[in-house]
Order: sequence, then C-alpha cells, then structure tokens
Amino acid sequence: MFSLNNQLELRRVTISSLVTCIYLPSIITVISYKGLLYTVGNASSFYILVLVFVAELLKSLYLTASNDIHGKKKSKSRAGDIMKSFGFLLGVMFSFFVGIILFGAPVMDCHEETLMLSALITLLTIFPLIAHSGVETSMQLLFGVKSYSKDTIVEMLVNNALLTVCGAWLGAVVIPLDWNTPWQQWPIPCYLGAVGGFLLSNVLTVSKVTLMTAAYKYPALNVIVGVVDKFRVSK
Repeated sequence: MFSLNNQLELRRVTISSLVTCIYLPSIITVISYKGLLYTVGNASSFYILVLVFVAELLKSLYLTASNDIHGKKKSKSRAGDIMKSFGFLLGVMFSFFVGIILFGAPVMDCHEETLMLSALITLLTIFPLIAHSGVETSMQLLFGVKSYSKDTIVEMLVNNALLTVCGAWLGAVVIPLDWNTPWQQWPIPCYLGAVGGFLLSNVLTVSKVTLMTAAYKYPALNVIVGVVDKFRVSK
C-alpha cells in the first residue's frame, strides 16, 4: 500500500505513471495510423524498443534524481555498474527468450519475433528496476530476499513488471483461436498484451494515488481505496 508520508515519492510515482499513460498510447496510435500495427515484433519495429528504452531511461533518471544529491560515484565505478547492468539485462532477456519458448512459442522458426518480444518485456520489467535500484538490489527484490513494502517507487516498478508479464501471458490466449485475423500472428497478441499490462499498471497507480489523496480530505473514500488496493499484484 502506498504511503502518504513521503509526498516526494508519491509525486514522482504519479508523474512517471502519467508519462507512461501518454507516451505508450501515443506510440500505439501512431503505428496504427501508419498501418504498422501488424509489424510489431518484427525487426522492422526495432524503433519501438528504442523509444521505450529512451522513455524508461528518462523516467528512471527522474525517479532517482534525489539519490544523486548526496554524492556521485567515480567514473570507473559507474562504468563498471553499467557493464554489469548490461550483462544482467542480456541474461534476463535470454531467460525470457527460453521461457517464452517453453510456454509454447514456435521452436524451429520465428526466433526473431520471440527475441523482440523478450527484449520488450525486459525493457518494461527489469530495466526500470535496475536503473533505479542497481543489479544487486534488483536481484534481491526479484527473489524475495529484500522487502520493498516501504518503498513506493520500487512497489510501483514491481507492480509494473508483474502486470507486464501477466499481460503478455494473457495475450497468448487468442493465438490458437480460429478467427483467422492478422493480429493473431505470433507475437502480436503477446507484444500488445505486455504493453497493455504495463499501461494498466500505471493507470492503476495514478488512480490509487489520486484516490488516496482525495481520501485524506474525504475519509469516506477510504472504502474505495481499500478495494483498489486489493487489485495490486505485489505484496
């Protein structure tokens, strides 16, 4: 449950989620208008990954801006952290690639599409966590070694990651259906499902913070806040 005690964190979380609620629908709208929606997941849609990477990097810099006030790391140490993070992201992307195949993705073909989906999920789930908390802390959070119950930003990032994976998994439901529509081709439903899950998580974050702020002035709204809080994925 988010806390009203740290107004700075709540403000950063709200603005970050609002940015997501703007840039992701904008990307989908533009590629739909250009008639490129059915190309997502192909190498020709690599520009989407670049846009997502830039957007999530800028958001992460904004979320961690206050952490840089107390001092800056040496350039050698920072370069080492970047290389470590890059290697960890590659490992996570390969793990997603293998996991997606084990869950039913084509084994003998469509490797390019599966790799693009793995890269997207990695950018939306693990990359923001690493950019905010670092590799070691992210691994502790992912494996449940470290608690994040008092960190509003990390709670948001974990919720985003979990709903992104759930969205990609639910997107696969429509693939075997005999509808013969272009958007059923692998990996379009999973690709859009991951984006939809990530977007939904950010919409829920904005809604929750807005309701909590309003409930501070109007206690009757605490009932609604309690109901919304039950929909969170992370504990």
